[in-house]
Amino acid sequence: MANNLGPFSIVSSLLFLSLIIGTSLAARNLNDNVLEWVKKDHRHFLRAVIHVSDLDRSIRFYTKGFGMKVLKRRNFPERQYRDALVGFGPQNTHFLLELRQRHDSNNVFIGTEFGHFGIATQDVYKSVEKARANGALVIQKPQKVNQTMFAFVQDHDGYKFKLIQRISFADPLVQVMLHVEDLNRSLNFYTKALGMKLFEKQNNSTGQIVLGTLGYGINQSKTTTVLQLEKRKNIPRDDGRDGYSMVYIGTDNVNKSAEAAKLVMKELGGNLIIEPVLLSDINVKLTGFSDPDNWITIMVDNKDYQRGRL
Repeated sequence: MANNLGPFSIVSSLLFLSLIIGTSLAARNLNDNVLEWVKKDHRHFLRAVIHVSDLDRSIRFYTKGFGMKVLKRRNFPERQYRDALVGFGPQNTHFLLELRQRHDSNNVFIGTEFGHFGIATQDVYKSVEKARANGALVIQKPQKVNQTMFAFVQDHDGYKFKLIQRISFADPLVQVMLHVEDLNRSLNFYTKALGMKLFEKQNNSTGQIVLGTLGYGINQSKTTTVLQLEKRKNIPRDDGRDGYSMVYIGTDNVNKSAEAAKLVMKELGGNLIIEPVLLSDINVKLTGFSDPDNWITIMVDNKDYQRGRL
């Protein structure tokens, strides 16, 4: 059968094909650009949000047992909770804990998915005794593993804290540890979507990666706070997501942060839970998303956060 396409039709088809290819390449370049931007963005950990059963009791323990300071106390009747910001230094230079108590319930269920917070100290023995004297349960006495001295204590709600002996540190609140289903997938998610650097990996006896340490900065020793992801052990999953809630991270551009997260979520999973938005009542720009294990990250505009409105 003869081909009836004339010269004009052939040229039109070629132009249409070129347009499709050009559009595809432009979209790919745009995607590559936003993911490259993530690596250059000025990011750092701001705070973690946890729910507590008794805010006043938690404040007493965190200040007397660990030596933190109360930076702010607030009440949000319209949101049905009150909270306190505690940490080892000012909001603009230190990683904080936001302690939230719901108005309608004093119950807090942490479950098995949240791991622990890490606190650096120059004397583990003294820190353990101070925490114990103020109500902490010592669940692992000081011991040395791979040249690192550490211990574990637990507060009245069940949150675990790893006390780690170090000679020097800028901010004592140095770790957040979470359990994940697929560690390789999660490490890819946090390096791509959140621009974190993988500082360290630990393997088991069969060579399988079981723990990854990520963060921002030159290296782990020069970083104030890191995120540790541990592969979930072969035990029944018990979320307890009404305990640990989310982590806040600073960014120079919440819109680009959301676009990068969307791209990575198409590949690795996760959900955008807050489109980029300006909270007009406090004049703060933010966006939020969950990772493949439903751990939530809120990205906050750096300049807005520096003003201390959040």
